[in-house]
Amino acid sequence: MDDYLLAYHKENGFDLPALFNDDYFKAVKLLWNNKHYVSAVKLLMSAVDTFGYLEYGDKAGSFQAWLTEYADLDKLGVSADELWELRNSLLHMTNLDSRRVASGKIRRLMFYIGYLPNGHPTGDEEAKYLGMWQLIQCVAQALGAYCDSFNLNPAKFGTFAERYDRVISDVRYHEFDV
Repeated sequence: MDDYLLAYHKENGFDLPALFNDDYFKAVKLLWNNKHYVSAVKLLMSAVDTFGYLEYGDKAGSFQAWLTEYADLDKLGVSADELWELRNSLLHMTNLDSRRVASGKIRRLMFYIGYLPNGHPTGDEEAKYLGMWQLIQCVAQALGAYCDSFNLNPAKFGTFAERYDRVISDVRYHEFDV
């Protein structure tokens, strides 16, 4: 494959949404559509890590900062810190109890597929429910806002390209398919 800067350059500019779709959301959708829900969410959490890195660099808190800046987490009823703890527990142990959750410092997120029926509890003192499909949609909308931020501040693109050059991706590995 050509360099991604050339491959995603279009007449009207750089197609950042297509790049992110190809490198991240296609795989999330593939997993989700094949009912590999936990794997889809793990990959989504890893993608948010990457988006945070692209925006803020290799700094502590970039995951939460990116979500706070670009995602409407109020729609989900969760905080960036709660999602960070879910991310930690899923990526490191494939469970719902990060160290902070296990110590009672932050509430556990219990995820579900689909929609909760009316009257179903949405949480208690220890846990609250989070729709995984709704989370995917929220991150997709946040990614749209992130892409829009490049139109508002085109100077961001130089830092983005410098950091994205260090990111590995499926799209760039396709040229090695046998």
